Amino acid sequence: MKTGQVRSCRNNIVTRCSYPASYRVRWRGTGTRLQKAERMLTIAEPQQRTEFFLTAQMIEALQAVEYELPSFGAEPREVLLVDAARSRVQVRHVRGASDATYLINSFNDELLMQLQLNVHRLVVVYRVPALDALDADTLAVRLERCRLGAEHAGWKFGWRDAPIAGDTGRRYVETYCYAFAGRDFLEDDVQQLYWRTDIVQMTRYYMIEAARCGIRLSPTWAGFPV
Repeated sequence: MKTGQVRSCRNNIVTRCSYPASYRVRWRGTGTRLQKAERMLTIAEPQQRTEFFLTAQMIEALQAVEYELPSFGAEPREVLLVDAARSRVQVRHVRGASDATYLINSFNDELLMQLQLNVHRLVVVYRVPALDALDADTLAVRLERCRLGAEHAGWKFGWRDAPIAGDTGRRYVETYCYAFAGRDFLEDDVQQLYWRTDIVQMTRYYMIEAARCGIRLSPTWAGFPV
């Protein structure tokens, strides 16, 4: 099957992914989307839509984990989120895999996040260096507000201590979040918008709440492997 390519560049992050030739790409001021030109039922189609969601839509969305708000005293003017976004995002992904790992630089910290998408099942995993006696039980208590908000939106939360393979002296504390979207998730722009936006908001307030509790999130600054 013939495929096209979409290329985007923002904050020094360049993203490329393939999409079915039955689509055409539309560029808008606030994002990129694929528009269906004709119906095609193939296994390759949902695989390529998964690729596009992980490596194009999510990178662009995560850049708005932190954004600049205009002052109340400033002269009213229209500000687009794409222009106000302040986060820097790096991605690690193997083409054809159903997951991607992102390093999100926001609020003077960094957060390591893995996102898995299996057709309509979503899994988000946040990995935090276990420093200063931090463990799963402690993190769960400190970020309880994040759990309550996320579960209201349809996520299920869990926490665990995760030793680093080959390094018995260090470990991550993982927060894992599960959700099921509708079975037509990859065909439904509104569902994609809902879950994409909710992942961004969940990540945003995870980082804000961690900062409020004095928890440092960056694995690179702690010398952890990423």
